Amino acid sequence: MDLSQYAELFLAESREHLSACNELLLEWERHPAAPEPVGGIFRAVHTIKGMAATMGYGRVADLAHRMENLLDHLRRGGKAPTAETIQLLFRATDALEKAVDVAVAGRERELDFTTILAELDKADQRNRHSQRPPLRRPPPPLQSPPQLDQAESSKSRSDQKRH
Repeated sequence: MDLSQYAELFLAESREHLSACNELLLEWERHPAAPEPVGGIFRAVHTIKGMAATMGYGRVADLAHRMENLLDHLRRGGKAPTAETIQLLFRATDALEKAVDVAVAGRERELDFTTILAELDKADQRNRHSQRPPLRRPPPPLQSPPQLDQAESSKSRSDQKRH
């Protein structure tokens, strides 16, 4: 199937989602405790990832996937993002916008996102480790009933027989 006929549609749709990402990032930067922006950004990036994969733009899909991983952990963690994380997401959104344009132009192989991918992975790992639930102490072992020595055991059984 020739997907080139859908390239312009992909470009237009992606630009809409990227615009939404930028607006939501600005909102999230102003209100870091608000849960809505991260959910919206996650959905927009997820949509771009799916469309890019359908179009065969593997590098675009990979970048979107790495962003999605970080956003998912931020979303599930419920903690406000750091200023550093917000800035990383702005840079990643800019890189994704460039990737979309270059891929549609047929030059996806020229893309090198080694640095931004490494930064996203590092941030994702930090957020993953900071979200581990607190360690719980295991309950104390069940105590078995005290063992009777042979003499007490015999005496106990003979006492039971008399009653």
